[in-house]
Amino acid sequence: MGLLSGYRREIREKLIGANAEVVVFSLSGGFPDPQAIEKRIRAVSRVRAVAAVIYQPGVATSAATPDGTDAHLKGIDAEAERGVSEIDLYLPHAEKLLTRSGDGQLPGAAIGTELARRLDVKEGDIIGLSVADRAPGQRSLAPRNGRFRVARIFRTNFAEYDAEWVFVDREELRSLSHLAAAADVVEIKLDTIDRTEEAASAITKAVGSGYEVVDWRTMNSGLFSALAIQQTTLFLVIGLIVAVSTFNIVATLVMTVQEKKRDIGVLSVMGAQPSFASRVFLWLGCLLGGVGILAGVAFGWFVCVTATATRLLSFPPGVAEIYFVSFIPFLVRLRDIAAIVGFAAAVILLASWVPARQAGRTNIADALRYE
Repeated sequence: MGLLSGYRREIREKLIGANAEVVVFSLSGGFPDPQAIEKRIRAVSRVRAVAAVIYQPGVATSAATPDGTDAHLKGIDAEAERGVSEIDLYLPHAEKLLTRSGDGQLPGAAIGTELARRLDVKEGDIIGLSVADRAPGQRSLAPRNGRFRVARIFRTNFAEYDAEWVFVDREELRSLSHLAAAADVVEIKLDTIDRTEEAASAITKAVGSGYEVVDWRTMNSGLFSALAIQQTTLFLVIGLIVAVSTFNIVATLVMTVQEKKRDIGVLSVMGAQPSFASRVFLWLGCLLGGVGILAGVAFGWFVCVTATATRLLSFPPGVAEIYFVSFIPFLVRLRDIAAIVGFAAAVILLASWVPARQAGRTNIADALRYE
């Protein structure tokens, strides 16, 4: 449970950290005047920041890798991007790195660690970026090519970003692709990641027709639904393991009842009520199960903390592409512990009740027949 909770949180934080909670797409292909739409979006109460960006798929090449590799280019205004994403965590001082061309200098670009490995480049090297020509009315399939200087190699620990993303200045990407509009996507930062559907609905009303508004949950609904199903399935499997383990408690109590049958009979003759024996064995079962639960929770917590501190589940680039992240922490949540402890306690109580009931129905004559 801790593994899946940590995996789910890690993916969510990486997705939101590198992107905004809500994005607005123009159905006409771009925003000629982003300031106008940004003004309308900022009027929504839950909006905290807005940034116009350009997304462009392309190909990145280098002297060592002339055939190139797929890349996703993102043209940003560093100051505005800082308000909608956590770019400072993996690309600090972006405004000084993503420079524009001029005075004989190549424009700056920031690429992920895995992309840098594929291209076999380091900071200061030259790479080529090729994108489709997005000029109005353009029908040619010839790509637009540009040379950029690798100003920074960043690491987000999110495999897709580290392997494909390239950050450049928005105007440089606009010029390279011949995009007539100033931007083609508007990113929005909200006050909280909760109830994003409500915020997206309010933004949709604010921007009007001709735009599509999508929140991060909708864009990644398939992934998070699969993780939720997987976590539920794991809880059921753990429940079956707990249920099977309670047979040990049942067997122990049944044998104890048989061994103490004479003692139960003597106590009954001395005036003990049948419910007394039932309570004794019920408490004994709960004591055995309770000790097991506490020991299991303590050991599980220790394993989770140790595995996270030592970064036990760290993956190489090839495996990280499968799991999307290069490291999975273990997240111990109180509600997960409460659910597991509650279920285990209920099963143990039920398992203890059966032999306790048998002890309470002990026949005095049978118990003392040979005494």
